Amino acid sequence: MVKKARAGVVFLSIFILLSFGGCGRSTGQEDFDNADGNENVNTVSADVLEADNAIIPLKNDNPITDEENIYDRYEYYLTKEELIADIEQGYIFRLNTEFGKGYAPFVTQGNWPFYVHEENMVNLEVSFSNLLMKPKENIFPMGEQIIVEVISPDEETVYRFEKVGDEITKDASIQEQISVTEGEWMLRISFGYYCGNIPGCLSITAAYENPTQDDINWLKEERLANKI
Repeated sequence: MVKKARAGVVFLSIFILLSFGGCGRSTGQEDFDNADGNENVNTVSADVLEADNAIIPLKNDNPITDEENIYDRYEYYLTKEELIADIEQGYIFRLNTEFGKGYAPFVTQGNWPFYVHEENMVNLEVSFSNLLMKPKENIFPMGEQIIVEVISPDEETVYRFEKVGDEITKDASIQEQISVTEGEWMLRISFGYYCGNIPGCLSITAAYENPTQDDINWLKEERLANKI
């Protein structure tokens, strides 16, 4: 089994941001170098100073109630049991988040590898609503955007969803089936947007059409190795 550990998810320090205007809480992390494709997730409050590399809460039904509980979470505030349950259902990645006025979540580049042991299909869904551009100033390193890519073992982009600039202000929803062959693939995600009076919603899910037990075992090993 091919295994490549994903860097950038071991957090060295965590703090709770005050005056959070969304549906969950946000925690901070030390700065990580993104040159090797490490995920770099940020949240900026429009009303306070920028919080460097603050990870966003991607599951609204699992809010963090105190700092101690954060250390029991795996990636994106999922407990070990929740993460395993997602993987056993064939999910490669699942994001479903909502933020209210004054917040601007962004990921400069997030990489989520997955392995295909037999020819298969990946079901990809992307939807968003009420996303805005930041008025007067651009606080996003690469501008406002929603980009989702599926990259083959040969490092070719076989599918790309892209909405940039004012395109993100038009609500969108897509469903795609992507044919995948044996080997290690990559799901790459970048986004940045501003939240107004109506909560901005972003959902991205990717799942095997027919996951094999080897696919599931590979994802468990990959994801569980990266505990916060």
